[in-house]
Amino acid sequence: MRVSGLMLPSKNRFGSHWLVGVMLLAGNPLALAQSNTDISTQTKAARHSFAIPAQDLGSALSAFGSQTGIQVSYEARLTANTRTRGASGQLTEQEALARLFQGTGLSWTLTADRTLLLFRREEGSALNLAPSTVIANGIATETAEGPVMGYRATRSATGTKTDTPLRDIPQSIQIIPRQVIEDQQIINLGDALANVSSVQRGNSHGGSSESFVVRGFQSRTYAIDGMLMNPLVSRPEVTRDLANIERVEVLKGPASVLYGQGDPGGLINLVTRKPTFAPEAEVTAQAGSWDFYRLQTSASGPLDDAKTLAGRITVAGETKSGFRDTFQDNRRTYVAPSLRWQPSERTTVDVGMEYTDLTSQFDRGVIPQNGKIRMAPERFLHEPWSHDDADKLSAWFRIDHDVNEWLTLRQTTRWDDSYKERYVVDLRGLESDGRTLNRRVTDGDEEVTTLTSQFEAIATFDTAGIGHTFLVGYEYLKGDRNASSYRAALDPIDIYEPVYGATPSSPFEFSGISDYRLESHSVYLQDQIALNEQWKLLLGARYDSSQQENKSVDSDYVTTPTDLDPEEVSPRIGIVYQPTDWVSLYAGYSTSFVPQGDIDRNGRPLDPETGTQYEVGAKFDLIPDRLSATLAVFELTRENVAVPDPEDDEYSIQTGEQRVRGVELDVSGEPLDGWQLIGNVSVLDAKLTKDTEYEEGNRLQGVPTLSGSLWSSYQLQSGGLRGLGFGAGVFAAGQREGDIANSYDVSGYARVDASVFYDVNEQVRVSLNGRNLLDREYIETVQTTDGNYYGEPASVVATVSARF
Repeated sequence: MRVSGLMLPSKNRFGSHWLVGVMLLAGNPLALAQSNTDISTQTKAARHSFAIPAQDLGSALSAFGSQTGIQVSYEARLTANTRTRGASGQLTEQEALARLFQGTGLSWTLTADRTLLLFRREEGSALNLAPSTVIANGIATETAEGPVMGYRATRSATGTKTDTPLRDIPQSIQIIPRQVIEDQQIINLGDALANVSSVQRGNSHGGSSESFVVRGFQSRTYAIDGMLMNPLVSRPEVTRDLANIERVEVLKGPASVLYGQGDPGGLINLVTRKPTFAPEAEVTAQAGSWDFYRLQTSASGPLDDAKTLAGRITVAGETKSGFRDTFQDNRRTYVAPSLRWQPSERTTVDVGMEYTDLTSQFDRGVIPQNGKIRMAPERFLHEPWSHDDADKLSAWFRIDHDVNEWLTLRQTTRWDDSYKERYVVDLRGLESDGRTLNRRVTDGDEEVTTLTSQFEAIATFDTAGIGHTFLVGYEYLKGDRNASSYRAALDPIDIYEPVYGATPSSPFEFSGISDYRLESHSVYLQDQIALNEQWKLLLGARYDSSQQENKSVDSDYVTTPTDLDPEEVSPRIGIVYQPTDWVSLYAGYSTSFVPQGDIDRNGRPLDPETGTQYEVGAKFDLIPDRLSATLAVFELTRENVAVPDPEDDEYSIQTGEQRVRGVELDVSGEPLDGWQLIGNVSVLDAKLTKDTEYEEGNRLQGVPTLSGSLWSSYQLQSGGLRGLGFGAGVFAAGQREGDIANSYDVSGYARVDASVFYDVNEQVRVSLNGRNLLDREYIETVQTTDGNYYGEPASVVATVSARF
C-alpha cells in the first residue's frame, strides 16, 4: 500500500482521448462501483484544470493526488502494467477520476476524509451490451462526442470544436441525448428538435426532405460530426435517419466563425455513434398506426485481439403510408458501417460510410383560402403517380494525433454524393371560384457532390498564469450541384371533391438547367482563455474566400452565367463569469454570412447576406449535478436581404432587413432517481424591419410568438413493479403567419403525447407510445402556399427493443 503525490503545472491540455467516447466495461454495468460516501455539493461541482497525459496509471494517480489534495491509497499490484489515457481539461474531481480509470478494469471510492481507495471490479459472467457508459463513484463520465447519461448533457464540441463544458461557452447550446430519442420513440429529426426552444419545422419540399426555422430564420442544412453539409442546396438531399445518432445539438445564433457560410438562426449538429471496444448490440422492432413498420439494428465491438481496431454497423428500414389520402408508401433504407483504429495511445483514426435510399409520395400538403386553411387534413391534391426518389452516399475519415501533452493535430475529410429524381405535381393557384386548383407536372433530377477537408491544431498552454486552449484551422470545400427539369400541363383538380387519374399533356417541354460550382478556402482561429477560476473569455475569427460559378439555362435556352467571389471575415467574442459553482453568466457577439446569386440592374452580383447576434444569458443548476437550465436573451438581425427592385422586379436590391428579439428557457435533467425531464419555452418578436415590397412590421413566416414543450418520464426504481415506466409531454406553438406578406395565418395548438414502457430484464424493453392523444386537428408546419402540413391525428407505436 502506498500514498502518492506530485505537483503538476496547471495546464488545460486537449487530447484525442476524448474521441474514444465513454465505453461500457465488461460485465454487468450495475456492478460498477458507486460510492456511498456523502461528498459535499461544493466538492462535486468544483472544477480544476487537469493536464494528465497518457501514462502508467500509478504515475497518473500521483499527479491527480498532488493537484487535488486527495490521498490515493491502493495495493501496487492493482496498477501494475496498467495504463491510462489521461485526463485533461476543466473537470470536476469525479469526472477526472472516471477518465483516468476508463478501460482499466478498476473501480474506486472516495471516503469522507478524502482518501481514494482502489479495488478490482468483479467481472459478471453474463454478457451485457447496454449503451456504453462508464459510471464511477456515481458520476457518469461524459465526453463531447460520447453518450449522455439521462437527459442532461454537460459537454459539447459544437460551439468550440473542442471538448468544452457547456457552462464555459458564451452561447446557448441545447442537446437532445439518445435517451430522449428512445423514450419518445423518435424516428425523424423534426420530432427530436421539438424538444429545443425556438425551433419549428420548415418546408419539407413535398415530404422528401426536411428544413427548420431556428430563432425565426430558415436553416437550410445541418452539420454531421462538426462538418457542415453542402451549402449549395436549399434543403438536405434526404430525410435523416436517427438510428446512428448519439445526440442532436443546436448551437443558437450565427456560427460562421467555425462553420463558414450558414444561416443566422443557428446550427444543427448531429453527433454519430462511434465504434466501441466493449461489445454491444441492439435490435429494435416497431409497428404503429398508418401501416408504420420499422426494424433497426446496431452492433459494435473489437475486431482484433489487441483491441486496437473496433467496428460498428447500423442498419434501419421503415415503411409508412401516413394518414393522408395518398397512394404510395414512404420507404427509407439506411446503412452505416464505421471503424475506429487506435494504433497507439496518441492516435485515433475513424472511418465511416452512410447510405440512404428514400422513396416517397410527393405531397405538398394543403393550401390556404381567404386567409385561412380550412381543408380537411387528409385531402390530397396530387396524383397517385407523383413521387420523389432520392439516394445519398457519404464517406469520411478523421485522424486525431496527440503530438505531445499540449498539442493535438486533427484532419477530417468528408465526401457526399446524392441523386434525386422527381416526377411531381406542382400546385399553381386557385381560380376565382375558390375550389378549382390549377396544376402542372415537373419531371426533373438533381445531383449534388461535395468534398470537404479540415486541418486543425489545438494547443493548450499557460501565459502568466492564464490558461489558453488555442484552435487554428484551415478548411477546403468543393461542391457541385446540377439540376434540370421538364414540364407539362395537367388538368386542374377540385379541392373539395377531388377526382384522380389525370395524366400529363405530351410532350414535356424543357424548363431549365442550373449548374452551380463552389470552391472555398477558409482559415479560422479561436482562443478559449481562462483568465481565472471565475472569468473566461472566448475570441474567434474566420476568413472565407469563395469562388462560385452559377450558370442557368431558361426555357428559351438563354444562358445566364453569374460568377461570385465573396470574401468575408466573421468575428466572434464572448465572456463568461461564474460567481459560484452552480451559475454561469455569459454575453456574446457572433456573425454569419451567406453568398447569394441575385444581381442588380447593372448585372452585378449582390453582396453576401449577413447575420448579427447579441446574446446574454445564464446557465445554472437548479439541482446540482441533476437539473440544469439555460436562460438566453438575444437580438438577431438578418441584413443585406435581397428584395425586388421597385423599378424593375426582374432584378434585386439589398435593402431588406429582418429582426428577431427573444427570450428562451431550456431545462433538462433528473430531479430524482428515475425521474427525467426536458422542457423549453420561448417568446419571439420576429418581424420585417426593411423591405421594398412588403409592409415593414410584418411577422416572419412560420414563427410563433410563444412556443414550448415539456416531456417527463419516470421509471419505478424498486418494488414488484421495478422497471415499469411512464412518460408524458405537451408540445405547443402559438399562431403563425404563412408567408412574409402575412396573407394568411394558422392557429396555435397544444399536442399531448404519452408513453408506457417496461424493462422485462436488463436486455429487453417493451413500450407503447401515443401521439396527439386528444386527437387535436392542427397545422404543424406552415411555409408559404406549398408547404402547409397538418400534424398527425391520434396514433400509437409499439416497440420491442433488445440488447444482448
